[in-house]
Amino acid sequence: MFFLISLCSVPWWLMWLLPFLIGLLLGWLIWGRYQRLLRQAEEDLAACRKKSKQLEDDLAECRKAYTSLENENATLRGRIREMEAAASKPKASLASAATGAISALAATGEVKRGSSNRYAAFTEDNLQVIEGIGPKMDEVLKANAIRTWGQLAAQTPEGLRAILDKSGSRYQIIDPTTWPDQAALANKGAWDDLIAMQKSLDTGRDTNTGQTDSKVEKLLIKMGLLRKFAKDDLKIVEGIGPKIEGLLHDAGIKTWEALANTSVDKIQQILDAAGDRYNLADPGTWPKQARLAHESNWDELDKYQEYLQGGKES
Repeated sequence: MFFLISLCSVPWWLMWLLPFLIGLLLGWLIWGRYQRLLRQAEEDLAACRKKSKQLEDDLAECRKAYTSLENENATLRGRIREMEAAASKPKASLASAATGAISALAATGEVKRGSSNRYAAFTEDNLQVIEGIGPKMDEVLKANAIRTWGQLAAQTPEGLRAILDKSGSRYQIIDPTTWPDQAALANKGAWDDLIAMQKSLDTGRDTNTGQTDSKVEKLLIKMGLLRKFAKDDLKIVEGIGPKIEGLLHDAGIKTWEALANTSVDKIQQILDAAGDRYNLADPGTWPKQARLAHESNWDELDKYQEYLQGGKES
């Protein structure tokens, strides 16, 4: 009875104070745990983002390495095609080449390293070197007994038009007017003239208003037998790669003309200052190569580079 009377005498708000304080304490504990979990989650998220960035960087490096390996693979495939084409030449040609090599040896006392003619990869039945002829058109022509450049060169535009018309409506928009002339140049081995002609064509039509890449050049690039460089790309010089190009750019040598006008001693000083990793680089021929590139003497540059080994005269 005393207890009941005592409780009744306690103010009502005091009876709710203790549960309120207990609830407040529990809420504070729960909020503190929530804050700790939130901080941990934020730290884990930051770590994941850092790891993701690292993985993205690694992926970019892998892609760069993959592209480099693909380019090297294309070059090797092109060299294999060159060797196969050279090996398939008639024995008379091989004998003539051997005679020429022996004559060179007798005259100079040495035989310098060189590569086969890049155009040897094209055989006379490869009609797709003609601007405007693709795989389907190649099949159509060969089905009509036109299998070589010589046979195509002997055709008339009207005769080719008749073949296309009877082969289906899909070939009606094709214009074969320039095909015999292109084939005649390929058959004669006049590749420079053929490339120049193709640069003025628009998918085989003589309607182009500007310069385009020729079909022959596109095929050579795809086969790894021809590298395409932008103007003043110093990597066109045998012996200069991306790292050395960067060193030359840092030294203010950014064009073919600038490299051509830089002395070998000055270039060597730049390499020496960059560290021991460039000790094997020999810049002796770089100004000469750059001069040929600057003056657009591409044939002479190709011939000169055939006799270089890593940019050095053999």
